[in-house]
Amino acid sequence: MFEKILVALDDSGHAEKTLLTAAGLAKLAGSEVEVLHVRESHFIGRAGAVPDEESVEAQKIVDAALKVLSDTGVHATGKLRGALHGRVAREILDEASEVGASMIVMGSHGTGDLEGVLLGSTTHKVLHLGHLPVFVVR
Repeated sequence: MFEKILVALDDSGHAEKTLLTAAGLAKLAGSEVEVLHVRESHFIGRAGAVPDEESVEAQKIVDAALKVLSDTGVHATGKLRGALHGRVAREILDEASEVGASMIVMGSHGTGDLEGVLLGSTTHKVLHLGHLPVFVVR
């Protein structure tokens, strides 16, 4: 039923729990996992798009997740994508579509509380814009 699980990770403290949940689900369902980290950028006038994190640091998140999944016996691949601020949910949904994911696993936190209330959290946007089942880890 869930042949491919997309796990969307950020650099928050909830990422490890999210990853371990995805690994457990993948083992139960015999699924492959696609790890995704979206490197967010802000548009700053003449400077253009300025990323919130260095690409090396962002890639470390994906690589560490792939190691954890491999160590638990789950077959996984990983990807790093970029997005302008406010477009992370769309990147997650686009990746899910491109890889043929049948489920998305992601954490409930990441964006600050006030920003989440004002703009809507990334998880909230994925839930409402997408058509796939979303497993939200708290």
